[in-house]
Amino acid sequence: MLRENHIAVMLMFLFAVLLGAAMIGLSAVIGRVKRDPTKLSVYECGAPPSGTSRERFSVKFYLVAIFFLIFDIEIVFFYPWALIFRRQLSLGPLILIEMAIFLSLLIVGYLYIWKKGGLEWD
Repeated sequence: MLRENHIAVMLMFLFAVLLGAAMIGLSAVIGRVKRDPTKLSVYECGAPPSGTSRERFSVKFYLVAIFFLIFDIEIVFFYPWALIFRRQLSLGPLILIEMAIFLSLLIVGYLYIWKKGGLEWD
């Protein structure tokens, strides 16, 4: 059985997909395609391209990006938790303890990464 919240989320998802498809379709129909060597060349902040496109990056760059994604996605879990906490006041202490455990694990993970030097660019 679908609740009103589920219907609203599905309608929002459908709207986003249709809007994206409409924008891509309109740009293909309306947009002019004029190919020339200048437009097809690699752009590096106004400077002529130097080196190869197969340049290697430091592993630290990827680690920082992965750490950001991990902690950013974990923070997203706060929103549904806050909604449940607000509606289920009878379960308040239990839900609060669960979030305290979740936050402590996040903080311990962050401190571990910091201690190991995972956030340093040098």
